[in-house]
Amino acid sequence: MAATAEQQERDRVAGLYQRFLVSGPERAGLLHTDPHPGNFRVLPDGRLGALDFGSTLELPGMPVAFGRLIRALLADDPAAVLARLHEAGFLRPGVDVDVRKLVDYMAPFTVPARHEVFRFSRAWLRGEFGRVNDPRDPDFGVALKLTLPAEHLFTHRVWLSMVGVLCQLEAEVPVRAVLRRWLPGFEVA
Repeated sequence: MAATAEQQERDRVAGLYQRFLVSGPERAGLLHTDPHPGNFRVLPDGRLGALDFGSTLELPGMPVAFGRLIRALLADDPAAVLARLHEAGFLRPGVDVDVRKLVDYMAPFTVPARHEVFRFSRAWLRGEFGRVNDPRDPDFGVALKLTLPAEHLFTHRVWLSMVGVLCQLEAEVPVRAVLRRWLPGFEVA
C-alpha cells in the first residue's frame, strides 16, 4: 500500500495487519514470522491478503508469558515484573535488575498497550529506540542483563516488526481490544 493512501484506509489496513499477526497463532496454529510489508496485499474486496508463508512457526497461541509480562509492566508492580521475567526465562537466576529502568526500557512494548487506541508514528519509534539503544542512556545497561529464550525469539521478532510497520504507516489502531482478545495472560480491563 502506498504511503500516500488516505489515513483512514491506512488505519483500517494496519488494524487488519495487527490482528492477523497477533491472532494468527490461535486462529491457525501458525505465527507468520516474516511480517514485512512486501508479504501483504490489500485485496480488491478490502481484505488483507498474506503472501509467502515460507517462514512460519507452529504455535497454538501467543505465549502466555508475553501477555503476563506486559500486564505486570503496565500494573507498575515490580515484584510481578521480576516474577514474570524469571518465569519466562528473560532473566537468569541471580541476575539483579533495576525494575524501574526495565519498565523504561520496555516502553516500546508497553506504551501502545496503555491505550485503547494508539497512534503509532515514526517520530515515536525513533525516540523510543534511539533512547533504549543509546549506550550513554542509563537504561541501556538493563538490556544487557536480559536474555531472549529461543522459544520467544520469533514472537519478539514479529512484535518488533509489527510495531515498525504500524509506525511506518503512521497508523492509529485499537491496541487493547486486540491484546485482550488474542494475547493470553494480558487480561487488562
